[in-house]
Amino acid sequence: MNLVIDIGNSNVVAGLQNNGNWVHIWRFKTDKQATALDYGIKFLNVLWEAGIKTEAIKLKILSTVVPELKDEFIKMLNNLNDSQLLILDKSIFPSLNLNIPVPDEIGTDLVANALAVHNIYKTCAIIVDFGTALTFTLVDKSGNILGVNIAPGLKTAMNALGDKTSQLDIVPLTLPDNPLGTNTETAIQNGVLLGYTGLISYMITKIKEVYGNDFKVIATGGLVHVLKHKLPEIDIIAPNLTLDGLALLSKFVNV
Repeated sequence: MNLVIDIGNSNVVAGLQNNGNWVHIWRFKTDKQATALDYGIKFLNVLWEAGIKTEAIKLKILSTVVPELKDEFIKMLNNLNDSQLLILDKSIFPSLNLNIPVPDEIGTDLVANALAVHNIYKTCAIIVDFGTALTFTLVDKSGNILGVNIAPGLKTAMNALGDKTSQLDIVPLTLPDNPLGTNTETAIQNGVLLGYTGLISYMITKIKEVYGNDFKVIATGGLVHVLKHKLPEIDIIAPNLTLDGLALLSKFVNV
């Protein structure tokens, strides 16, 4: 079994893969103040609940866009067992069958997404990742990452509105049936969520105008479920795309 971990700004997502299949996927809220011991206890608990012994994990794979947690997770994973640890960072980008521009700036989660699309779906694609940030990554059939657009994520925008205004509370990420708000909650939901359907649709349209209509739209991320039924432009929903890409690392890096 392989243990694959993606540390994002909002959530730590971990998957346990056996013979290419995800047998368990866990999500923890990202805590930048937590230590290796804190996260070690969490992982030992979920592994115990799943009936998985640590010695059954033969390879560990890690990606993080939260630098504060990198060393803590390395320590935690090394304490978990003695199996090899692979870390996705710019040092192994040259080993991947991708052309990655500005490797010092691109997030490893976006690289993992591109790796999955290029090797699993084998298509040119606009990857829309519904995370803390809403990202659009363009990958062609040759594995060239052509560029990335970044906007605040759905929850980020909703929380910012609640944080910066005294009379507006943070509300559920649910899109009302009526496109016009009739109270504070539905007004915020429509303003953010209905507005974001327009943002996403227009972004996809403009990208395709320049790069062509052959690009499939593949959506992923923890919040993809919020708007997926309102965006007919989406061709494929791949909720575990980042983990899928990380799991491929062993094919390109000596283990």
